[in-house]
Amino acid sequence: MSSLFIQGYIIEKLIKQGGFGAVYLAKKAVDRQVVAIKILNTEAASTLKAQMQFSYEVSLLSKLNHPYIVKVYGKISQSPKPAMEMEYFESETLKTLILQKSPLIMEKGIGIFRKVLEAMKYLHSKKIIHKDLKPENILVNSQGDVRLIDLSIAEKVSFLSYFRKRTREGTPLYMAPEQIQRKRPDYRTDIFALGATFYEVFSGRSHIKANSDKAVLQQQLKGIIPKMRQINKQVPYQLDNMILRMLKKSPSERYQSMAEVLFDLNKFTTQDAFIKADNISAENTPEESPEKQEDSEK
Repeated sequence: MSSLFIQGYIIEKLIKQGGFGAVYLAKKAVDRQVVAIKILNTEAASTLKAQMQFSYEVSLLSKLNHPYIVKVYGKISQSPKPAMEMEYFESETLKTLILQKSPLIMEKGIGIFRKVLEAMKYLHSKKIIHKDLKPENILVNSQGDVRLIDLSIAEKVSFLSYFRKRTREGTPLYMAPEQIQRKRPDYRTDIFALGATFYEVFSGRSHIKANSDKAVLQQQLKGIIPKMRQINKQVPYQLDNMILRMLKKSPSERYQSMAEVLFDLNKFTTQDAFIKADNISAENTPEESPEKQEDSEK
């Protein structure tokens, strides 16, 4: 039993401890509904920036409704520190799965990839850029169901976002070159991060090798990314080409929307035995999605 006390809740146990806070398993006292509670730690709760970021995440997530994005029910007003009530999803992170079995079984990895793409397509349709996609922010249960989490640095695309002062945000290993250069991110920034995430899933290692954050950032800007098939021969040619296209240095050379990535994934996985081809056809692409239309206006 945890020492944390929040009126109206029975705190069962600590699920996860992070740098800015923790997540607890809890039950609502009134009806015993099982929920998760995310709460800022004392240090973070004392800074205005962390409080504003937390409130922003609650506001953003509570408006979303998608089966593959964790549900946030709202802010807990009776908590002594900023806290939110969330859906409890019994799972482990995609990072843990990668560490346990590297690389993942191809069919399982592709199934997870497809669901995350669906979640991101929905997020972009709401004009939201995640900006911190990585294996640690994707939850997977034993049935292969997923939940996307942690929108603490997510950005709502608007007229005002064009004038926002840029800082370097994100996790170095999954940051797109434009993030490193403090340029304005867009939907293609998330496409790069998702490519880096699933390169790791399918090959069993990161797309770059470096010994420090500084070296990682340099590699992101100038490094050559090896084909996944050089590391894992089980990766189909089409999938290899898809991930490498997602990881292009220039945003204009990447897929322009999650819908395009999903279209190509569905196209090759419906072929018998994942027929291997050297290139993915650029023809017969789907109609422009809301995120692509928004992107083309920039």
